[in-house]
Amino acid sequence: MRKFIALGIWVLSAGLASLPAQEFAGVRQINGRGIYCRATGTGNPLVVVHGGPGLAHDYLFAPFSRLAKKRRLVFYDQMGSGRSDGFRQNDKVGMDELVEELEGVRKDFGLERFDLAGQSWGAIVAIHYAVRYPQHVKRLLLLEPAPGSSEYLPAFQKTIMDRLSPEDKEALAGYARDPGLTSDPVLCRKWMNLRFKAYYFDPARQDMGKLDYFDGERVKKFFASSAMFGPYLMNFDLYEAMKGVACPVLIVHGEHDPIPTAAVERMALSLKNAELKIVRKSGHFVHVEKADEYFSAIEAFLGGK
Repeated sequence: MRKFIALGIWVLSAGLASLPAQEFAGVRQINGRGIYCRATGTGNPLVVVHGGPGLAHDYLFAPFSRLAKKRRLVFYDQMGSGRSDGFRQNDKVGMDELVEELEGVRKDFGLERFDLAGQSWGAIVAIHYAVRYPQHVKRLLLLEPAPGSSEYLPAFQKTIMDRLSPEDKEALAGYARDPGLTSDPVLCRKWMNLRFKAYYFDPARQDMGKLDYFDGERVKKFFASSAMFGPYLMNFDLYEAMKGVACPVLIVHGEHDPIPTAAVERMALSLKNAELKIVRKSGHFVHVEKADEYFSAIEAFLGGK
């Protein structure tokens, strides 16, 4: 499982306007699993898919809530993460199951066509969903997306390590050797916060909600997810499949993101109807470092419909 640790962080027509303004937070049964879902706001639905693998919706909920005045926002914790059920013994799940999980969320909330946003790793899930279920995706938002293929992973990892000081690297290595890393929330938060420094243009902005929500259970789920989806991340290529996505697409990428800009530019070229916005002086979490510019771009893309 250790070899997947570094890959585990990359680190939503008819009937839309009639959705009621109703808060919801709780576990719903999706495809035989308990999946934690959270909904807020009113208007046309936007489903938001979080990053990871193994994170949860928490770090996105507060920033994205500024859209709730015009949008019905639907979040969920992917299987095996957050407040959703953990993986079962001998579970073998992959991208197909994540796509069908998202389809299950759509059905459970009674959505027909909706706008779909994926942040980081969540963008990869969202692309897979748009390829398989194009009839349900009105517009697609790829926000600080993971690269479209595993060929960019070495450059991604190198950039992260190049941005860390010798002291940071030594501390990271020490955390990785500690057997408590995969179960101790205090130790895991220190490891995550140190690694996340390299994801920001201004490391002092590193926030991620302080990761206070990462308790012992979530830590175990995070590393279990890293191991479960690590094989996929080691060998995937979505660029050819993207050519079949016909809906309008907005891509937002931070100029200082450790994910290579070339990977995201290639993504924009592969898609038929994509708009690429590169945000200066920002890294992988544009919604933290350049929130106004980020959400203005999203609102302009989504418009009033």
